[in-house]
Amino acid sequence: MTVYCVVSSIEATTTDVIPFVGIVATSSLPVGTPLPSIPSPGEGIFNASAASAGASSGASATGATGAAGDVRRFRPETATLEIDKLRHCLIEAIQRGASDVHIRAGDVVYARIAGQLTALDTPVLTAVSTYEMVAHILGTSNHAPLIDEVRDYTGPWSAPGIARFRVSVLRQRSSFAIVMRVIPDVLPSLASLGLPVQVGQALLSDFGLVFVTGVQGSGRASTIAALINHLNKHSPRRRHIVTIESSIEFLHRNDRCAITQREVGVDTASFARGMDAALEQDADVIVVGEMDEPELLEIAVRASEAGRLVIGKMTAPDCTSALRQFFNGLPPQSQDTARLNITEMLRAVVAQRLLPRADGHGRVLAAESLFMTPIVRDVLGDPGRLSEIRMALSTGRAEFGTQTFDQNLADLVISGQVSFEVALTLATNSLDFELQLRGLRR
Repeated sequence: MTVYCVVSSIEATTTDVIPFVGIVATSSLPVGTPLPSIPSPGEGIFNASAASAGASSGASATGATGAAGDVRRFRPETATLEIDKLRHCLIEAIQRGASDVHIRAGDVVYARIAGQLTALDTPVLTAVSTYEMVAHILGTSNHAPLIDEVRDYTGPWSAPGIARFRVSVLRQRSSFAIVMRVIPDVLPSLASLGLPVQVGQALLSDFGLVFVTGVQGSGRASTIAALINHLNKHSPRRRHIVTIESSIEFLHRNDRCAITQREVGVDTASFARGMDAALEQDADVIVVGEMDEPELLEIAVRASEAGRLVIGKMTAPDCTSALRQFFNGLPPQSQDTARLNITEMLRAVVAQRLLPRADGHGRVLAAESLFMTPIVRDVLGDPGRLSEIRMALSTGRAEFGTQTFDQNLADLVISGQVSFEVALTLATNSLDFELQLRGLRR
């Protein structure tokens, strides 16, 4: 094997140029064979053209996996320092219970701890620092693009010995920034999230619709992972679960169910194609990572009518808004039929928020839970009564386990998990909530 030294540079500022050295390994070459082309200044070893040029001349540039495109995996010695910085800040963030890590040039690293962005004990990062970190993340990720092609990229990434993350890489002000969501190693359970037992009972249905809704960052991915985990451990019969996800975060192993996890853009072309394909793949349960588009809602209805249980993630703040979004997303000519059918198909809607714990250690989930009770069925069958959903949830709590956000907030305050002040600011009706809490405390 012949080894060549490639020297190039990265502009750190308008006046500084920082050189770095990369290594290109080639197979043994006969005398007279042209050498691989050398990247021009600024290209470094991250431009795929350098690898392809070498391959076309009879030399094959090899990376960690032997593929020409993986030449980017060879990082200069100077990058080791930046990679060490990345590992150290991630270790600190994990030790402090962070849910997200924010990395950008010109600032220290921040972590979201107990819902608040908190500065970590790191030096101010340069544009070169974030470039090297992004190059390392992309170079050690499956199916990631080359760094020169990235404007926005989201995908899973593992830091050996630290944790798994959902990584979002972006460019801002001509430098790279990274936002990393921590993926817990342990699969959540319905009990650990504090969800009602009736949610687990709804999953045992052979067919129907289950919606998990909330705003961005409300923990919906964890709840859906808990639903899959519950089915996998408690399903009375072996079922085939097919998930279609924007990026695979939680890894599920087969237990009482056979689980197929597919990633959009890698394993299937789109959510719609993945859902249609699942109907042909003998799926008993279809889990959809996004279900806000009308096309996806139509496929979900069709799948449930065909005898499948469909679990979907929606973006709506509460149960009423989620159901209104569902009906509005269907074609006008089919809404009356869908309104009648949903009284037979809908199994549960879980709307959720994450609140800071009173002791300052992490966050706790507050949930509004809807199940198909007689009152809910009557309300859903009448297009003019959708605003009565919250009252139906409140009155059905004792008998059916439904609950409003305010009822769950009151429970969390009484148990000491959430402070009264925090709960009051998030209550649907602060005056009614305060009166209700005083009545419960008597």
